[in-house]
Amino acid sequence: MINKILNWFKRFFIETGYFLSSRVFLKNFVFALGIMAVLLFVVFKFLDIYTKHGESITLPDLRGQSFELAQEQMKGKHIELFVIDSLYFPDKKPFTILEQDPSPNSKVKESRKVYLTVNASVPPPVNVPDIWGKDLSFAKRLLRARGFSVNKKIEYKPDPARNTVLQVKYDGKKLQRPESKKTILKIPKGSELTLVVAEGSGSSMVVPKLVCQTLEEAKFQIQGYNLNIGSIVADETVKDSTAAYVWKQSPDYSRGDIIRMGEPVDIWITASKPGECQQGF
Repeated sequence: MINKILNWFKRFFIETGYFLSSRVFLKNFVFALGIMAVLLFVVFKFLDIYTKHGESITLPDLRGQSFELAQEQMKGKHIELFVIDSLYFPDKKPFTILEQDPSPNSKVKESRKVYLTVNASVPPPVNVPDIWGKDLSFAKRLLRARGFSVNKKIEYKPDPARNTVLQVKYDGKKLQRPESKKTILKIPKGSELTLVVAEGSGSSMVVPKLVCQTLEEAKFQIQGYNLNIGSIVADETVKDSTAAYVWKQSPDYSRGDIIRMGEPVDIWITASKPGECQQGF
């Protein structure tokens, strides 16, 4: 039995050897290799043409352009633009391109997708921070950090907690203070808010007289009344401001105007002591 199996394998290998070494097999094998080589050449040539191997363009800087203009510019270069994000800057026009990926001057192939971040057409809603009961200076910094603007005209209200924010107004209406940290109060970013602040007891006074004083004397008096020095306007005669005299001020002391602590006083100075001061007025 074993001999029969061994003889069968022997005949099989001998006949297989004759077949592989025959001219018919070698001819067909060479022909098959030729067909395979031609097919591989055609496939790689097609891929080379399809992917435009070795061809690329320099991606221009699209930042600062409008999305519509950038689309027109990229049409001839077969570049697809996709907006994936938006930010808001009030000083930029809507749909202005802010960022792009790939970055400018990158080498890309045609039909490449470029992803853009554009300026939003409307301001996004932003949380109003809880500034009720906070110091005025701190409240201003916090609001500006969130992207809000603060009305220069502060509204004052009698209250002993001086310089404390009592109310916040938006578009002429009072905003309700959030009842808890989980309560969200949102208004458009960039909106102007008006603050109502406690003026405190004894925070108002009659405007002091600064006319006829030297600039240094006027500064000392302003600071002594807890007021702020506003604009200092010197005329053409002033060479040394330390030796100049105040000839005009705003608010005007002669009308008996009321001013609050912390408000500015503007003064005008000249080199010589005003004539009415020489006469003892």
